[in-house]
Amino acid sequence: MGRKKIELKKIECPKEKSSKYSKRKKGLLKKAEEMAVLCDSDIILLVFSPTSKPNLFYPHSRPLGRILERLSNMSEYEREERRSYTKKTLMKLFKNKNPNENHNHSSGRDEVQVIELGEARELLDENTSILRNWQDPHRVDDLARLTIMEDHLVSILSLIKKVQIEQG
Repeated sequence: MGRKKIELKKIECPKEKSSKYSKRKKGLLKKAEEMAVLCDSDIILLVFSPTSKPNLFYPHSRPLGRILERLSNMSEYEREERRSYTKKTLMKLFKNKNPNENHNHSSGRDEVQVIELGEARELLDENTSILRNWQDPHRVDDLARLTIMEDHLVSILSLIKKVQIEQG
């Protein structure tokens, strides 16, 4: 039994794009909540809207602090192993993509995907570097890195405070 291929087209109209984003985001968050409950999984989703506003989601059944603590308790080796696995999987998916699929737009989109993948890799490397600093903070001797760490702490603490206020 074969699956029907759905051709996706980028939405150009801002109002239509906003409406579609809102509906799809609700569905994505519902699925993430279901997965967290059914599979006993810790999930954090960071989604940027078409207007570049970030939306951080985590299931109400899982405290954000606990999820972040789990992440920070992972060894550098474990994080590097996951990063490597994810990169290999993405590269394999990209290489195995059927060249005839969506042939009208494939070459330009492939180039965009390569650029986006590179940008995602840079962001991942930057965040991995920041997490490494948290393993041994007394060894950080760069003021810029300390400032990044401080800003990160302030943002996480304000987010935790906001959640505590919302939960009563």
